[in-house]
Amino acid sequence: MKLSFVDALGSAFDSLRCFRWREYAPFFWMLAIEGVCLALTTQLQHSWAMTVIAPIAKAAGGEDNLHYPPFFAYLPILLGWVEGVIYSVLGCVLIPLSLLRLYSRTDRALSLGAGVAGRLAGAVIPTLLATLAGLGAIWGWQRHWAPAVSKWIAEHSTGSTGVFLGWMATTVGSYAIIMLLLYVPIAAVQYRTNPVRAVFRGLRFGIRAWIPTILFGLFFGIPSLLVQYLLEKQGGHLISRVAPEIVVVFLALYVTFSSVATYLTYSAGARFYTISRGDE
Repeated sequence: MKLSFVDALGSAFDSLRCFRWREYAPFFWMLAIEGVCLALTTQLQHSWAMTVIAPIAKAAGGEDNLHYPPFFAYLPILLGWVEGVIYSVLGCVLIPLSLLRLYSRTDRALSLGAGVAGRLAGAVIPTLLATLAGLGAIWGWQRHWAPAVSKWIAEHSTGSTGVFLGWMATTVGSYAIIMLLLYVPIAAVQYRTNPVRAVFRGLRFGIRAWIPTILFGLFFGIPSLLVQYLLEKQGGHLISRVAPEIVVVFLALYVTFSSVATYLTYSAGARFYTISRGDE
């Protein structure tokens, strides 16, 4: 079936219009863990908080990052590692659970709990593989290719415009990777599928729907992108001129916006997949 941008737009707005706490709750649980980690970073003067944060910080970037105030400049990177682990370990269960709750609106058997455990179990491995593949690809993009792309754009643009466009190109590249793999968990929770079929169907539909999915993913991500840009480009100024701890406030906003945006993107993707008969 031919994909329609109108269907993609309708799916995006339906996900906003039909937001339900029950479906978002699995994403909120992951957000709550990130919130606890952020709260701990404000209590590092206590040994119980340092006991939790120090091993993570050392593993991700070294002991030097534990000193004040450089720790708060490093905190966004540290949170990125924590977020990756949470979405890999817990997300492989919680993301399919959210999708199944969404589909239970129109599937009476699911609404009654029939087959939920089996479909959830079958979706764990494909979701985990998609998440790990996405994280690995984003790491490679940001480490090896994005700096060259950003530099080229900055050299061929003027002033702050070039800086912003270079940053935006790096960000869109990361989104493109995520959106390519978005439909693997969605395909994995469908009726009568298996992990191998789910991966191939999800990737196939992800390629077909790549452009509209990137567009509504970026649309939902606007609030978190604004906070991310502020932290990356003005983080040093905030730390030196305001207070190092202000970074925690902006990161709390970022993870909240990002959590809601991720749910909305999966919700819109699930609707688009169903409308476009992604299993065909």
